[in-house]
Amino acid sequence: MADLQTERRAAARIDKVFRVLIASDLHGEQWHIARNISGTGMFVEMAEPLPLRTKVVVRFSNGEDEPSICAIAKVQNHYYLQYSDADGLRALCGVGLRFVRFMPEAGAGAAGHALH
Repeated sequence: MADLQTERRAAARIDKVFRVLIASDLHGEQWHIARNISGTGMFVEMAEPLPLRTKVVVRFSNGEDEPSICAIAKVQNHYYLQYSDADGLRALCGVGLRFVRFMPEAGAGAAGHALH
């Protein structure tokens, strides 16, 4: 029987919860909760996930709700997770983002052509 704990991902993950500002051409800007980040992508909790293959600008917060690092990413997967805690059965949904590239200027807004 295969070991169920075997990690299939090639990139190491940091299991940290933090806020990110997600911007897209069609959906504007919204703050979301991100977690489980690696050098290639991350999971972002979203009550209404963006469509697959949507390109977004991800602005990472410096802790003061001021973006300090930016990346272009693409919605790669949709997830719906159920779990149990002290309050009983709970659920959350979100998206898996794959980083396409990081912006050259920390905190820089996307140029008009950056999402295309």
